[in-house]
Amino acid sequence: EDDKIITDISKGDIHPDYAQTYLDAVLTKPASRDIVAYELRQDPSLSNLPERLRKIGIHGDYHELYKELAYQIPPVADIITMAVREAFTPDIAAKFGQYEDFPKDLEVWAGKKGLNPEWSRRYWAAHWNLPSPLQGFEMLHRGVIDVDELNMLLRALDVMPFWRDKLTSIAYRRLTRVDIRRMYKQGVLTEKEVFESYKDHGYSDINAERMSEFTVKQTLGTLSKFTSGDIVKAFTSRMISEIDAISLLDMIGIKREDARYIISTAEYKRQWAFTDQQIAGIRNLYKKRVYDKNQA
Repeated sequence: EDDKIITDISKGDIHPDYAQTYLDAVLTKPASRDIVAYELRQDPSLSNLPERLRKIGIHGDYHELYKELAYQIPPVADIITMAVREAFTPDIAAKFGQYEDFPKDLEVWAGKKGLNPEWSRRYWAAHWNLPSPLQGFEMLHRGVIDVDELNMLLRALDVMPFWRDKLTSIAYRRLTRVDIRRMYKQGVLTEKEVFESYKDHGYSDINAERMSEFTVKQTLGTLSKFTSGDIVKAFTSRMISEIDAISLLDMIGIKREDARYIISTAEYKRQWAFTDQQIAGIRNLYKKRVYDKNQA
């Protein structure tokens, strides 16, 4: 069929000696990008590219331009990801094992897409999944990593520098509300620190102030409150009168008739104890022959 076309061309104004050349010139040819893509698949070194480009009419002065542009540079977004994942600092990337398990086939097939081995390794170093911030905080709590390593993780997660130390500051658990009350009771926290601790729980200023006031009053009430046992002991020890004892029992919520019964019982016990002491004393004097049988 080509012979017939050449014959027909020769019948025109084209000299028969140039008919084949003319045919080669007018036939549709691949676009330059298709030729480059094909040559990359055949030979990533592109040794045959100049000849292929010449055949589609690319001036020889531009062959090196096509060859240079054939080798891809990753998109800016990928380059940024590589940067934050330490792909441009091989020593650090190696420390984290980011080059481990690198498959040689990746280098081969990436080369067919125009990526040189260096870019292939950077892509591999940057492809790993990272622990979440919460997992990083947990590792910090357990002593698996230190604060500097946590900051490296937050950097790799694309957390802005402004927020890293702030995120780290909330990595630690807050005092519970029970802890706050107990620690204030033991004098570990001041009133100001109690207020700040409630703020940490998300209370507004006014509600944190209310909670602080409640904690202080509750603690003081607990520390200053005395029980019915304390009152009875004070009465038995003659530190307070019967009337005062009954009044105090009434103040802590014991009915007055019950209070009288409690105090009267305590009085009987006190008298019995006094009698026991007297008997013990007389017995002791009798044993020492201070008292005779009749005196005892």
